[in-house]
Order: sequence, then C-alpha cells, then structure tokens
Amino acid sequence: MSSAPPSPTTSRPRRLRFAAALRLNRPSEIWFKPALSVVVSIAPPNLTLLALDRLDLAMYTMAGSLCALYAHHRPYAARARVLAGVVLGMLAGLAVALVTASLTTNAAVLVTVGALLAAAQKALCDATRLGPPGNVVLTFVSSAALFAPQSLGQVPGHLALGLAAGAWAWLVCMAPGLLRPHGPERRATAQ
Repeated sequence: MSSAPPSPTTSRPRRLRFAAALRLNRPSEIWFKPALSVVVSIAPPNLTLLALDRLDLAMYTMAGSLCALYAHHRPYAARARVLAGVVLGMLAGLAVALVTASLTTNAAVLVTVGALLAAAQKALCDATRLGPPGNVVLTFVSSAALFAPQSLGQVPGHLALGLAAGAWAWLVCMAPGLLRPHGPERRATAQ
C-alpha cells in the first residue's frame, strides 16, 4: 500500500504571517518614566486650579503637562532641546486651535483646520524623528482645543497657562539629570 501525500485539508494548519506583528514585545526598561513624569507634571498646576476653583482652565495646563511624555530615551542635552521644541510645538498648535475657535463655530472650518494641523504635526514629528508618542498627543490636544468655547481676548491667558505648565514639565523631565547625569547613555550602552 503506497502512502498518498497528505491532502490540503488534513495537513497542519499554516500560521498566519502577520502573527508576529500582533505579538507584544517586551516593554521598555523605562516604560514607567514618561507616565510618572506626566503625573508629577500634571499635579501642581491642576491642584492649583482646583484650589482656585478654576478647573475649567485645566485643558490649557494639561496641554503643557502632557509634553512630559516625550524624549525620556535621549541624553539630557538632547532631551532639553527636544522637550523645548515639543512645548513650543504644542503651544503653536494650541494657539492656532484657540484662535480658530474664537473666530468661528463653523464645524466644517474647525474640522478642516484640525485636519491641516494634524497633517502638519505628523509631518514635523516624522521629519524630526521625535519618537513615541509622536504627533498623537499634539493632535489630540489641538483637536480638543478647536471645539472649546473661546473669545479672542482669552487666548493669551490660556496660552500662558500652557507655557507655564510646559515649563514645569520641562523641569520635571530634566530633574533626574541632577542625580544621574549619564543615566540615558548608560542604559543605551547596557542594551
């Protein structure tokens, strides 16, 4: 009796080629640092707003505080430059969104401006190789600001809140350099 080759229906099932893309990688060794930095960056500005009974302004301080998510894998000199650029980029997107929101309530205009902002933020983040989380947070904040009720006179004060919170986030992200000035380089070398 000769053995026939196995039929396609009885052979072992083939693994899907994209299974590797769906497999989770090990988390970064510093996965907790961006999250912890954001918590420390958010707490003082928003607790101050809570004490002043002005939590309606939290969106603007959150914009600056969320900049603490960026550049934790970079040496401190590069981190300082990148974070300053992220804060300025966040404020630029926020400024465009707030000015647009103060000038119109037309949904088509707001969505168009939001799409143009998102495209510009994506292009800039890709061109500068910003790294995670890329343009996602910048786009999220500017898109939300587009639909916040606003008057033109309020825009400078709201941007000042964002700038103050962004400066605090910069300080929070640079503070570990006082204790371990070469920590990022040592981690990179160890890997």
